[in-house]
Amino acid sequence: MPGPISRKGLFAGIGWIALSVLSYELINHLQHQKLISLATSWDAATPLLPIFVVPYLSFIPLVFVLLPWLISSNRIVFRNYTLALFISQMVMNLLYWLIPATVIRPKLTGGDPFTVLLRDLVWRVDEPVNTFPSNHVTFSVIAILALSAIKLGKPWVLLLQIWLVLVCASTLLVHQHVYADVVAGAVLGLATFGLLNLLSAKRLELPDHNSGQ
Repeated sequence: MPGPISRKGLFAGIGWIALSVLSYELINHLQHQKLISLATSWDAATPLLPIFVVPYLSFIPLVFVLLPWLISSNRIVFRNYTLALFISQMVMNLLYWLIPATVIRPKLTGGDPFTVLLRDLVWRVDEPVNTFPSNHVTFSVIAILALSAIKLGKPWVLLLQIWLVLVCASTLLVHQHVYADVVAGAVLGLATFGLLNLLSAKRLELPDHNSGQ
């Protein structure tokens, strides 16, 4: 198994993550015109469950802090993970410009902690723009795949992957995204990390191939 990341690899990975976040924040503050809705009857039938604001808000510390630390024991997985975040974010930024999608939010009343968190924090800070594909889903899928690639063999790894699935589901259940956003995000995450993983595997096989000639 490849060893832990070097200092150079660590800084490179942090750089990819920083560029991903900064580019998203930049495009999030651009003026949006002619927003479109990709909602279907399935989205209209999806219940609003404010309690799912908890997994929704756990996204940032999980994807940008915990995951890089957990996979740092394998330099190839770490590189593929951080690079996949950057590449997929660049694709999403392009799609946000080409398909200016939005989400129609229902009126939310109530004073319980979950409702307050959703209505007065998430919905106020995170405007319903740049929704297709879902950033939460794309990065969560990449994180799930990275955890599988690292092969730690620990029970808590499966629990963390299940929690990341809940993060994906939360995007629908707090009405931050529609099904089209989720499907597109899952496909993008699978494609990006899968391609990088495939290229890494071929690169590792290359020396053995050459030595046999």
